Amino acid sequence: MRRKIIAPIDLSDFKILDEETDAIYLTVQEIRTLYNLDLSAHPHLTRFRDLFVLGCFTGLRFSDFSNIKPEDIRKGMLYKKQGKSDHWVVIPLRPEASEILINRFKNNVPRVSNPELNRHIKQVGRLAGISTLIKTSYKKGNKDIEVTKPKYAWITTHTCRRSFCTNEFLAGTPPELIMKISGHKSLKDFYKYIRITPEEAGKKIQEIWEKRGEMQISVEA
Repeated sequence: MRRKIIAPIDLSDFKILDEETDAIYLTVQEIRTLYNLDLSAHPHLTRFRDLFVLGCFTGLRFSDFSNIKPEDIRKGMLYKKQGKSDHWVVIPLRPEASEILINRFKNNVPRVSNPELNRHIKQVGRLAGISTLIKTSYKKGNKDIEVTKPKYAWITTHTCRRSFCTNEFLAGTPPELIMKISGHKSLKDFYKYIRITPEEAGKKIQEIWEKRGEMQISVEA
């Protein structure tokens, strides 16, 4: 319509159904379990495991973390121009991320496709025992469809960014700083993106109350 290719249409009553989708994230412990997993019996899976863990500890999209160059690493920091948002991010490298980039990859990130990583990381997750049953749901027409599978079967490359954002949020990193890496433009979109269980939300609130000294109950004799 803006380019006058079609006639103007009244869209005032047009609404997009905003459905919150289910998605998983991996805890820091689960990510470290993957990182330390002995794959000597499955050496072909090593590069996929390492690339996935690198994504979890940097918060980048697959197109960015699979395309890291040696010159992107300076003094323990990763300087990367994100392809989708076209803006620069500077990410401190965790010891595991540095180990993967410098010692395992020798500063030469292996070339793998997104479908390849999606396929093989599920096998790595199964070998790591990340097999809690997870039920997720989606709409098909006007029907709610529910699917239950082991957690490893839900893992994809997108799990990397979601895990990074959720774990940093749970660790107390201000959302505004996380968004500088994740590329979310609003807090509303960011809070839709992270995934925490009701138990994790309760524990997080309890930690905040304890820091404020509001969990102390004085009992008079």
